[in-house]
Order: sequence, then C-alpha cells, then structure tokens
Amino acid sequence: MKKEEAVASLEDAGRTIHEVNAQIWTTALNPTHYGWGKSIASIVAIPVLSAASVGQMVSEAVVKQISPSVFESVSNFGQTKKKDDG
Repeated sequence: MKKEEAVASLEDAGRTIHEVNAQIWTTALNPTHYGWGKSIASIVAIPVLSAASVGQMVSEAVVKQISPSVFESVSNFGQTKKKDDG
C-alpha cells in the first residue's frame, strides 16, 4: 500500500463517520419522527461514533507524518529479495 492510498482511505473513513454521526444525531434529536427506540439507540451510539471519529483523526495525522518509504518497506515485509546472479 502506498502512503497516498492510506491517506485517501482514512479520509474516506472520516467522511463516512461524519455522515453516520450526522444521521445518528438527527435520529437522536427527533424521537417523535423516528420513534423512541431508534432515538435511544442513536443516543447510545453517539459516544461510539465520537471515539471512532477521534481515532480516525489521530490515525490520519500519524499516517501523514510517516515517510512514504516506510509504507514501501512494510508492504514488502516478508517477501524474499531476488538476487541478481549476473
């Protein structure tokens, strides 16, 4: 995996978490529209999504600080190097 792919993947995850978080808050704050059961379930999910959001932001910040060469070496970990017989 290349660094750019990892950053893009984390950014996509962040957008997804943000969208789900917005839906959860809307459901939690409108129990008469969505029903009390869904509203209470949404209230319970808010801390989980908040933790996921923080984790995603920290992960993205860390990945952006890592050198691209680290991604190359980790991607090649465990593969045997081919020696040139010439």
